[in-house]
Amino acid sequence: MKKLIYILLPIFILACERPIQAQDTPLDNLDWQEMERALELASEEDKLILIDVFAQWCPYCQRMQSEVYPSEEVEEVINKYFIPVRIDTESEEGLTYHGNAFTQAEFAVALQYRSVPTTYFMNSEGEVLGQQPGFLPVDVFTQLLEYVGSGAHETQSFDEFNNGSSR
Repeated sequence: MKKLIYILLPIFILACERPIQAQDTPLDNLDWQEMERALELASEEDKLILIDVFAQWCPYCQRMQSEVYPSEEVEEVINKYFIPVRIDTESEEGLTYHGNAFTQAEFAVALQYRSVPTTYFMNSEGEVLGQQPGFLPVDVFTQLLEYVGSGAHETQSFDEFNNGSSR
C-alpha cells in the first residue's frame, strides 16, 4: 500500500501545483454573453455563436479556460467571427433561447452534449452548425475557429483548409 501512495503522491502534487480557477472568473478578455443576447448580437453583427459547454469539475474544461481562451490568437479569431457563450452542464441558472426558458443544464442536454468540454458552433439564427468535443491546444483550436468562422467549412474539409488549398 505504501508504494501506491508514493507513486500517486507526485501526480497529486503536480495536479495541485497549478491553482484551479473558478469558472465564473475567466482569465480571458472575451465578452461572454447570455444565450438570448448572443442571438441578438450575432444577428446585428453578422457573426456566428460559439458555445463552450463545460463542467466545473472537468480538468480539460479548466485547461481550455486557463490556457486556450486567454490566448491572443484565440481571442482575436473569436472576436472577429463569433459571439461567445458559456454553458455549465450542471448549472441551474436560467437562460432564454428563442423565448423558451431553460436551465443551463437543460440547454446542454438539448444540445445533446456527450462529453465536456464541447465547443458548439451556431449560425446567427441559433441553428447548430457543428460541434467539437474535447480539449484542443491553442494552435488547433485557432485553426478550427478560423475554419468555421471564415465559412470555409461550407466548401472544404478541415484537412484541405489546413493544407492551404484555398486560403
